[in-house]
Amino acid sequence: TTMYYPVEVAGALLSMGDAHMAQGDSELDGTGVETSVTGTFRVTVLKSADLAPWQQSLDFPMGETESHWIVHSFTEIDYLDTFADNPGDIYGVSNVDSAMKNT
Repeated sequence: TTMYYPVEVAGALLSMGDAHMAQGDSELDGTGVETSVTGTFRVTVLKSADLAPWQQSLDFPMGETESHWIVHSFTEIDYLDTFADNPGDIYGVSNVDSAMKNT
């Protein structure tokens, strides 16, 4: 799977973690069995001009397999702005219906 993550600020950093051995209904129900990850990752920075026209305006993470595109995101586009006072509040308002909405 290839993952595409938008970079919102110049000089942004990347951190990988929060791996799960099992997890129910994404993280909307708040449960997951945490584990460590050992792997090989290839990170490539792509400029917007290098993407297909329909990808250039996307502002949320996407996964790509050989046959499918996968939306990978919270139900809020910019939850750090919306929940600036307490980012953890995103968990109280996220739900699978909003996450699966095709808008």
